[in-house]
Amino acid sequence: MPPFPTSAPGVHLVMEGVWWLFGVRGSNVYLLRLPSGAHVLVDAGMPGSDGAILARLRALGVDHVEAILLTHRHIDHAGGAARLREALGARVVAGAGDVTDGRIASCPVDLVLPPEECEPLPGLLAIPAPGHTAGSTVYVVPSFDLWCIGDVALHSGDRMSRPLPPSNEDTAAQEATLRALAARCGANGAPGHGDPVVGGFGDLVRVLASRPPAPGPWWLRVVLNPRAMARFARRQAGRR
Repeated sequence: MPPFPTSAPGVHLVMEGVWWLFGVRGSNVYLLRLPSGAHVLVDAGMPGSDGAILARLRALGVDHVEAILLTHRHIDHAGGAARLREALGARVVAGAGDVTDGRIASCPVDLVLPPEECEPLPGLLAIPAPGHTAGSTVYVVPSFDLWCIGDVALHSGDRMSRPLPPSNEDTAAQEATLRALAARCGANGAPGHGDPVVGGFGDLVRVLASRPPAPGPWWLRVVLNPRAMARFARRQAGRR
């Protein structure tokens, strides 16, 4: 297999075998090359993001991926999945709690994950992470010590933060999932929002889990953190 370029427009090489496809509307999208050589995408951005994602894959010489791993059903993570599934010949993978009648929104789900830890592809673990949504899932590549955590926690500047409570289906379950993640999270992280982290990711998650949720109404977090909210809005719009 020819080596991928170390950089391409809209692509950041996070570490060997892991690329961040940035500048996509909605959540972060990652390309992983598993130890087996199979390529997978983690998340799919907003509806209409498929063109930007496909352009970045073409720049890397990739025209097929084995699977699209959805961390959860929210539109900013799953919106582009249906068109990417068709264009790339990929299977869509998602947690059972987010799948209704075999679909997430208009996208067929080809592999519905059970509510317990499993290995959907060789060299890939899927860990149930309920709370943000019922079917939220953390994907781990043990050989990379890479943790793709969706919205269990967000990377904001030099630290991790919790998602805003209104975005959670079950905030108590989300807190339990955060504590469970902190107990085992490793060195490298690919969060659904914010920059990927190489080295020390688990420590950032543990610091967050050790802090109680911010007191007072959730909207105070928006008012008191305008820079973080503006950065989040820019990323959702596909701007760095």
